[in-house]
Amino acid sequence: MRLEVRNIQADEMMAAFQREQTDLLRDISQSQSTIARSQSAIARSQTLIADALQDIAQSLRFRHSEPKLTPQQLLATWKAKNLVFTEDIHAVAAYLAPALVRGEATYRLEEIATRTGLTVARVHDCLRTLLKRGCMRQTGCAADGAPIYVLP
Repeated sequence: MRLEVRNIQADEMMAAFQREQTDLLRDISQSQSTIARSQSAIARSQTLIADALQDIAQSLRFRHSEPKLTPQQLLATWKAKNLVFTEDIHAVAAYLAPALVRGEATYRLEEIATRTGLTVARVHDCLRTLLKRGCMRQTGCAADGAPIYVLP
């Protein structure tokens, strides 16, 4: 009789454990559903953000590609500021102006010298003069070592 009572108690304990296990599994399932919904919402948000950033990047590229100033206007502005420009400085400035009005000029000294017919040393002096006079500024160097110049 005692064994019978013990078996009944054991069965009741086992049933209670199974109910508890079922409740825990239900809670886990609900938590996983909540996590899945949250991840889905995050993914939608990231997609919206990525689309917005792409739109912004396109508008910046569009704005960036339309110069507000022509190379001729840039050179005329520099001359109007009564900057003393020799023919050499004007040649270097004229070579850089189209790239500067589009955003940045990245040319090696040797390339400018070849295009303008000046020596590398003279091109270097002309670039220093343009930098000192505030016509442009250097923002760094490209991977090939060419200086990167932009308008101030």
